[in-house]
Amino acid sequence: MEELLQNYKTELENLKEDIQSSETLELYLDNEDGETYKELVSIFESGIDELHSKVADNHPLQLISFEKELLDPGFEGLFLPRLLGYSVLRGELDDQYKYKFPQDHFRDILIAIAESANYDNIQTRIGQTIQIGFAMSTDIWVTDLLNKIQNKNVKKFFQNQRNVKFHDVNERQVAFERYKRQFDKFNYKTAVFPTELVELKRHGNILKDFLLYRAAAEHDNTTLIPYIHNFLSKKEFIFEPEFIKITLVLGMYYRLDGDNSKKLTQVFNKLRKEKSNFDIDFFAYFLQFVDDKANFIIDAVGNLSKFIDKSIEDELSRFFWLMDIVYTKGYVAAETIDAIRKYYNEHEWLSNQNRCLRHSLNNRFSKFFNTLSEKDYHEFFEMFKTFSIYMDIFSNEKFNQSIKNTSMVFVNRLMKYYSDKRGRDYQDIKKFVVSSFVDLKFYKEKELVEIFKSKRKKKDSK
Repeated sequence: MEELLQNYKTELENLKEDIQSSETLELYLDNEDGETYKELVSIFESGIDELHSKVADNHPLQLISFEKELLDPGFEGLFLPRLLGYSVLRGELDDQYKYKFPQDHFRDILIAIAESANYDNIQTRIGQTIQIGFAMSTDIWVTDLLNKIQNKNVKKFFQNQRNVKFHDVNERQVAFERYKRQFDKFNYKTAVFPTELVELKRHGNILKDFLLYRAAAEHDNTTLIPYIHNFLSKKEFIFEPEFIKITLVLGMYYRLDGDNSKKLTQVFNKLRKEKSNFDIDFFAYFLQFVDDKANFIIDAVGNLSKFIDKSIEDELSRFFWLMDIVYTKGYVAAETIDAIRKYYNEHEWLSNQNRCLRHSLNNRFSKFFNTLSEKDYHEFFEMFKTFSIYMDIFSNEKFNQSIKNTSMVFVNRLMKYYSDKRGRDYQDIKKFVVSSFVDLKFYKEKELVEIFKSKRKKKDSK
């Protein structure tokens, strides 16, 4: 946890003064009416949310420090329900949907709420969150928390949030995933960069997920660079799986230069030379972190290739030499196609190396479609010949399905753009799609006829 910057503390202090000097708070203290407290929420929580977002975007390692400031009674319990939700979602879960480690921040916020003079108004907004948090905590942890609460009514309310249906792991999973979706639009993730081995074991997976999130959301990660530098310098971490996963994420999705670039290359070199079966771990982890990441602004393969010393003769060099050919020559070139066919046939078809190759090609194809204009649909016609060649090389149903889905998304764009069904462009597209998609067994001809069939408008009944 990083200490909160003074400018954020000052802004929080100004917010607290505004709350304490507001006429709405004065009115609430006079009448203790729930509707007046809702006015306080309406007036001030947006400002707290805005500042929280600023810290999350620019100094995410200071989030816990920021949130602890909000436990001050001077903020009148405002924004605590949201903070409680964030604290529930940050914990690492095991395969039984239970927290791997006690959630201290969740506990601290709950106690602050329990002791708040505005508890009655806060309580109406936290029931579901407490149920989820308790479901994923151990009974011992929940009991210990309840024992810290002195007020009998508050304690009874908390006890009532222990839902017996969540004893079932499937119920916990469904409830948690549904609850998490409510927070999709918020940036609340934070992490700890470990300095000791015990911290790596405890915080490593959370840090890995945090780094993936930051990369996907395209946040400015400048403030993380000093921590990345220190992390990569930890020689005692190097053979630990948590460390390897994190360094791989850094190599795939972070723009590291100067000393950090050298350090990451040195880390990979040491692992390649001294860790047995590192290539097996590498390709397995690579698949974990590259799946469904085609929309990352940074190309994982191209970025990672910069940190791979190709003078070392191993599986990593062979794979990235091949991908360098793809990136420099292009996947349409005969030289590239021959190199891919040769590499693919030298490995077992279901090997992780070949899975990585298929996925990397799929990502390149996805980027092609994402940047292709509807007016350039003839390029799509030409590229389809290349797609069919790779489908023949790979003979892989998942790869074929991905090409089909990606192609169909573009076809739907074309149909929307060229809406005149009698127009030359529309007819050319229809003719090509029906012929090509049937040849590749994407669809049956009858299915494609239905897709292109004009929908007749129903006549208004009089």
